[in-house]
Amino acid sequence: MLQGWKALYMNQHRRMAVAISDVVEFVGSSLNNGSLESEYYLKAIADLALIADIGFLDVQFFLFSRNHSAIINLIGLHYSISSLHVPPTEVSKALQACQVAGRKVCVNLLKLGRWFYGFRLRDEHESRKISLNELTMSEGAEVLAILNRGAVHEVFRLRVSLADMDE
Repeated sequence: MLQGWKALYMNQHRRMAVAISDVVEFVGSSLNNGSLESEYYLKAIADLALIADIGFLDVQFFLFSRNHSAIINLIGLHYSISSLHVPPTEVSKALQACQVAGRKVCVNLLKLGRWFYGFRLRDEHESRKISLNELTMSEGAEVLAILNRGAVHEVFRLRVSLADMDE
């Protein structure tokens, strides 16, 4: 009887590994000079949501790995908070346990100039460098909100910071 449960667990683990690795490979193939465009970021989050039975432990095991880039870690963080509804404090603890909490990402925003009395105002560029741990706190809520709504109001590009690449 134990072998039946063990086999079931192993099969579930393998299925989850394959499904999540497909998302990781998609993100890797979508990176352009270390940057990920908003549409690919949001597609990765949506693809994770399509995986049946994915849980926070799966995210921790497969996406909070130091072997992955900070962007993959961020996708796991964002998915955990927005789709799995894991409290940010629990996500922060998991990031620290996996030793990826200090990794930084840079969110580059381009706000297109709006029209004002027949004239188009200048485009605005903004860049925010923030650690994964800071994204689980109140100061990261605004950045997560921008990432969540995607390119509706701003166009963004995610970049792994140089500090992360040196780790």
